[in-house]
Amino acid sequence: MEHPLLFLCYLLQLFGIPSGPHYYEHAKQYGIMAYIFAPHMVHSYFVCLLLIVLIKLGLKRREFIPRGGQNFWEFVVESTYEFTKENVPHGEHGKINLVPYVFPLIMMFTVYILFSNYLGLIPGFMCPTANINVTLGLTLITIVYYHFLGLRFQGFRYFKQFLGPIPYLIPLIAPAEIFGHIGRIISLSVRLFANMMAKELLIGILLFLAGPFLAPLPILLLGVLVAFIQMLIFITLSLAYFAGAVEEHH
Repeated sequence: MEHPLLFLCYLLQLFGIPSGPHYYEHAKQYGIMAYIFAPHMVHSYFVCLLLIVLIKLGLKRREFIPRGGQNFWEFVVESTYEFTKENVPHGEHGKINLVPYVFPLIMMFTVYILFSNYLGLIPGFMCPTANINVTLGLTLITIVYYHFLGLRFQGFRYFKQFLGPIPYLIPLIAPAEIFGHIGRIISLSVRLFANMMAKELLIGILLFLAGPFLAPLPILLLGVLVAFIQMLIFITLSLAYFAGAVEEHH
């Protein structure tokens, strides 16, 4: 299948920058710039820039009674904050208040993944999260951070959960726990990547076989729902890992 025309990559090519699927596939020939301006990287930069611009515009004229962009961003922040609070320890009954530690990261995940997922629905653009490098990078942030939280709140007791409750079962429990944590890396990254890639492929196949008009419409409508659900799954699992890292295991 021919690669689609990617608008942002085409613009960069006009300025002599090696950007696009062809350059990325032959990166050894074109050098490090082909990696820096790979299609998934270019669209990831675009999502970050778009978010900065939208937030700046939305909060440019802040009012006591929010309207327009301010109303939208306040709704997004408040909804994400409440969802985070519901899924991690938040200081009740003497428990750890994990919300200040994880909410900024979850907020970033929410808007970045959601906008990245929806970007692929626009002709001439690609979905950054349809590339395993992007989803793996997001996953590694979650994995490293929940281990950090475990050490931050439990100290070296955190490693007891890898050993199990009974000393003579350590040779059995420890490998199982280690493989379980490795499995989290695979499941969290591949789930988001595979669903976004499947949506991109279905749209491409329908465009090729049935024309550019009504045929892809059902997949586009389904893609709107899938994009939101996959973002929600990613942040929910991340919150579950964060919460599990600071809880005492018995």
